[in-house]
Amino acid sequence: MRIIEGKEICALCGKYPGIIYCDGCDKALCRSCRKFDMWQQDCGSINTKVFCPACAANPWINPWGSAID
Repeated sequence: MRIIEGKEICALCGKYPGIIYCDGCDKALCRSCRKFDMWQQDCGSINTKVFCPACAANPWINPWGSAID
């Protein structure tokens, strides 16, 4: 996860300050537009990811949290 240090506005809603970048498309996201997911890497190792709604639902970007059956 990469925290926004500047004064970027959320790329999705355009209303609120962006606080974090999407791990899929690098868009600035506000608190309301971000979606969290956790990816297990190894035994006992879990990485936190943050996505915009489109990247969160895309199985090529977020295979662990997307709608893959």
